[in-house]
Amino acid sequence: MDLKGLRLNNLSGFYGGLFKVWGLLRKERPECCGSLFWLLREPVVRGSRFVCGVGPSLQQRLCEERILTLGQVVEVCGPRLDNAAGLASRLSLRSVRVVSLLLQSWKQQLSQSELALIAAHCNGLKSPNDNDSFPEMRCFPDLSFTESNEGIEAGLIHKYFTKGHAL
Repeated sequence: MDLKGLRLNNLSGFYGGLFKVWGLLRKERPECCGSLFWLLREPVVRGSRFVCGVGPSLQQRLCEERILTLGQVVEVCGPRLDNAAGLASRLSLRSVRVVSLLLQSWKQQLSQSELALIAAHCNGLKSPNDNDSFPEMRCFPDLSFTESNEGIEAGLIHKYFTKGHAL
């Protein structure tokens, strides 16, 4: 989850701290998701997998229209993610080319097996199983010093993890 641009000051101290700690971790996931249930729920806005490199205005339009997950994109664009005109119309955008580039980028980030899962789902051959376990994710401390974690906090975190402690 990309935390840049999120306003955390309206959250309680607990949740604000939770998001700060989440930002101090480096997350790693397998390239391929074998679960249709979790694949369709993969966020396309502020997610950790799909890069939305077209700017904040398009991200804002996706949020306003409640198109936040890959499943919602598939509903609008079809299993091959090729209906850029339909998504552009839903987002009230004139530039079908920009939306087409975005869809192409997302499609390239999917493996062939994931595209096959989506196609089988759209053809009624496979249904999402809500009992699927959450995809594997590994978290490691990111001890690089940035504006968000420099100073005493980063020093304490570094000391904590180098002494053999874990989260």
